[in-house]
Amino acid sequence: MSFQVIHHPVVNRSLKYANTTVGRDKVYKGVQFFARFLAWYLSRLDYDKDTIKRLSSLKSTIASARKLMRIGKFVEHLQFASKALKEKDEFARVTTLGRRLGYTVYLFCDSLIWAHSTGVYKFNQIKRITNTASKFWIIGLISSIIHCFYKLHQNGYQTSFLERNSKSKNIENSEQSSSVHSSVNDLKRERKNLIRQLFQDLFDIVIPLTSLGYIHLEDGIVGLSGVFSAIIGAKIQWEKVK
Repeated sequence: MSFQVIHHPVVNRSLKYANTTVGRDKVYKGVQFFARFLAWYLSRLDYDKDTIKRLSSLKSTIASARKLMRIGKFVEHLQFASKALKEKDEFARVTTLGRRLGYTVYLFCDSLIWAHSTGVYKFNQIKRITNTASKFWIIGLISSIIHCFYKLHQNGYQTSFLERNSKSKNIENSEQSSSVHSSVNDLKRERKNLIRQLFQDLFDIVIPLTSLGYIHLEDGIVGLSGVFSAIIGAKIQWEKVK
């Protein structure tokens, strides 16, 4: 019985998920921001200060661990940016470049912040580096949000065109009908993924906007935004793991 449990498909898939850097990062992110929310919530209830302090410490420790995991990832986004130059759609090319280059600078600065916080190297202008990271994260997220809206518009037009075309021509050929049906399903899947990405970006953008003081939200709201973003990201990664 115990062997059946440990070899259950869900267990196998969970292990594969945990074996991916993105998968682990989304779990850590969820715990980090839930700890942030919980610390805020308990402080409003005048709860035990030691518990609140432990939650704040947990949040900071996980944040540092996530920064360590992301060291060097800016190079990956730089590679994606170079590939985006080949994009034929000019608007999509600009938004993709904005996202990838924004994330490149953000993650590079994020690595410097980790080095400073751990004492590997102390930067005199760490506040400026931190603000730069947040600003370029916002640039990347805004570019991604615009890109999602643009692609959703294209997706909606293409889906409507295929559905109208198939009805007006009254396609009877089974092969043609199957091809149209398959294309529509692909577009619907793409739309689903775009909507997920859009909501993930909208939840994420709350974090740097608040840290820079562009908007003023309580820690609990920021914490919940991070949790929701982590859940969406975890679900996307879970579906990629077979």
